[in-house]
Amino acid sequence: MHALWLAWQELTDPASCGYTGPSVWHRDHLDPAMRELRAATGPFAGCTKGEHQVDHRMPGTVPSAWRREET
Repeated sequence: MHALWLAWQELTDPASCGYTGPSVWHRDHLDPAMRELRAATGPFAGCTKGEHQVDHRMPGTVPSAWRREET
């Protein structure tokens, strides 16, 4: 999401990108990101306009790669 924001900031500056920057942002940045986020296995797969599916919640345990080992 941060990368999308940075690209938006850069591409909406008419001085550096002209006036077509927002359409380029949608085509090259937003659309591919939304496809990945909303894919059947993506993090937003369970989100709908109506009710949400319960199985899209974060797991209760944190994968061991995310934990800092005590030394």
